[in-house]
Amino acid sequence: MGKKLLLILLLIVGAVSGCRSDRTKTPPEQESLAAIEKLHKIDQEASKRGDFDTLLTLMTDDCVLLPPERPPIKGKDAIREYIQGQKEQLHNIEITEYSHDFQEIKILGDWAYEWGYFSNAARAAGETIRERGKLFRILRRQEDGAWKVSRSIWNNDTAQDMGK
Repeated sequence: MGKKLLLILLLIVGAVSGCRSDRTKTPPEQESLAAIEKLHKIDQEASKRGDFDTLLTLMTDDCVLLPPERPPIKGKDAIREYIQGQKEQLHNIEITEYSHDFQEIKILGDWAYEWGYFSNAARAAGETIRERGKLFRILRRQEDGAWKVSRSIWNNDTAQDMGK
């Protein structure tokens, strides 16, 4: 009887300590989701403006980008160089639309992952070009509570993927 009572007490203590959340270090999930939504909004607005400098501030120093049909781009210096190349290629293009549609955002302490879709439209030489694709990112919470992109991979849908 004594061993059974001790086992029950240990199970209760274990359950209570397992349920206790460490809210002093990790803000509530709603606060994190609001901060991630702020990241999304800044990302979308900067993308529409072609503001690559702001986009760079949304990434961690050790960020890794995995763009389609290119080798990984590791670290902010390499990303800055990649972005500079993108700026030069896009100087005659006006971005008219850009949006995300995240299907899932999962927060795991100071890390989060999200996946979804992106779409954009741009005008070049009087022609509108539309693009859609899939996006997966790993985010990291910063000391100030803001979230930044730590890893990002994306691909463009083909005409078949888009139902054409």
